[in-house]
Amino acid sequence: MSTVKISQLPVFTAINANTANTLFVGVDVPSDTTFQMTAHTLAQGLYSNEILNVGVNQQSLPNTIAQFSLKGASYIQTNLVNLDDGGTADIVVTASANSGGTDATYFTDLGFANINVVPGLEFNNLGTALSPRDGYLYVQGALPGSPNANGGNLLIGTTSTNTEIRFIGGGYNSGNIVAKITADGLKMVNGHPIYFSDGTTQNTAAASNAYSQAAFAQANAANNLAQSAYNTTNTAVQNTATITINNLNTTGNIVATGIQSTTGAIITGNLIVNGTANMSGSLNVSGIVNMNAQVILTNTSFSNTQSALTITATPNYAAPSNDGYMIHISGKQNVSSRIVTDSYGANTYVVYAGRSTRGNVAYPSAVQSGDILTRFSGNGFGTTGWAPLGTGHIDFVAAENYTDTNRGSQIQFWNTPVGTNTLTQVATFNGISVTFTGTVESKKGFIYTPAVYPGAQTAITIDFANNSVIRAQTSSGLVVSFSNYTVGKVIELWVTNTAGTNQTFTHGISAINSTTNSTTYTIPGTSSILARYMCIDGTFANTLVAVIHA
Repeated sequence: MSTVKISQLPVFTAINANTANTLFVGVDVPSDTTFQMTAHTLAQGLYSNEILNVGVNQQSLPNTIAQFSLKGASYIQTNLVNLDDGGTADIVVTASANSGGTDATYFTDLGFANINVVPGLEFNNLGTALSPRDGYLYVQGALPGSPNANGGNLLIGTTSTNTEIRFIGGGYNSGNIVAKITADGLKMVNGHPIYFSDGTTQNTAAASNAYSQAAFAQANAANNLAQSAYNTTNTAVQNTATITINNLNTTGNIVATGIQSTTGAIITGNLIVNGTANMSGSLNVSGIVNMNAQVILTNTSFSNTQSALTITATPNYAAPSNDGYMIHISGKQNVSSRIVTDSYGANTYVVYAGRSTRGNVAYPSAVQSGDILTRFSGNGFGTTGWAPLGTGHIDFVAAENYTDTNRGSQIQFWNTPVGTNTLTQVATFNGISVTFTGTVESKKGFIYTPAVYPGAQTAITIDFANNSVIRAQTSSGLVVSFSNYTVGKVIELWVTNTAGTNQTFTHGISAINSTTNSTTYTIPGTSSILARYMCIDGTFANTLVAVIHA
């Protein structure tokens, strides 16, 4: 019999990660039997017969499976985190198996999406409605392929009288409450309107709407009276006086072909036209012109010193430097001139498009190879004037004769060298390549995308069209083959012999085109070489390999 006391045994501060490797000695009182059991058996018995009770308080509610309790001066929390940035973290409550509950049907899901979650590819049932870093609560009620099955409702609410559900947006204070649901319905608060799919909004009550309709009827009657008075006045004041209008609102047509002014002018405050305004003379407005209509400006008589449309923020502006100015915008003195275009909505963007065609507006014809489609030009004033065609420009050019299926293009960059007045093409972006006719000065060097082969290799293929820098290792010899020979391409290959003995490197090029004067090279054990391949004309016969080894 052992004489070692329990108090003399070593103290363990943690149970072995494999709980089957930890033994306990015990006594079963009903059977008066001593025994040994593993920590795993003990844990199974405890969690099978007892609730999970974490914290300092005793479980006090009936039918409780688990209870978490702690006393905290600010708050206590349980935290569920998915450490994979491409996944979600979910708390799921599922129906029983007899009720159809599975991983895909009949459950409620409360969760959060991590930063790299791809909408439509996540493992819940939200599809493209979900965005990264979204929180969600939803019910999955219908069985796949069973459209007539009950869908399952989501209930969110309060069950006590004089309580409400509050919706917040853009913040967490009382001023950020957008809407409330109370026992008597939905209420928009803090001045927030309801937006409809056609872009309209509604933020007035039905009574207010009825009052507005009545006010509109009164205003419409007054407008008819005003129109009658205008017709009478217009006949009386032609050629004799000045008509001053503070605000003129019309839903019909204003036809100003018979208004003449010999001693005065038509002066308006705000001219709002919701219909069509036809005018054969001049319109001078000192206020604001708001037109809720299509605007078509036609000017076929402008000269080479004018533009079809001039917008100016100064009393005087410079004349065009050559013919063909369609829009001439003259900015405010001593302020940078800005043209801003906004785009709203998901997957929208601002487009500046130039359309080009041969032929004419009535009979357009296909552009031909070399035709300029669009030009963005910069110009500066010299000693006496502006350069006619600019001093630097970017051209979008047709690279072939256009059809409905073939529309090849290139982008050309032109600059004027310092000390000259001659435009020079410095770079061309083709469909799948870039050509630099100027000097490329890389102050920080070039960064290539490396192709790295994992582990030891016995054979690799160099793709001249797509590879630049390659990394490979070998422990039993390496053979190189090639694909897509490309004119003027240089490939660099770094090979490491991880074996402790010499290994053969078969570079794949003929001996006469190799600095080794052989088709192979012996790499010493635990050593590296650099093989540089140079393809001159896109053929095997004119491809060189240089093997460098310290």
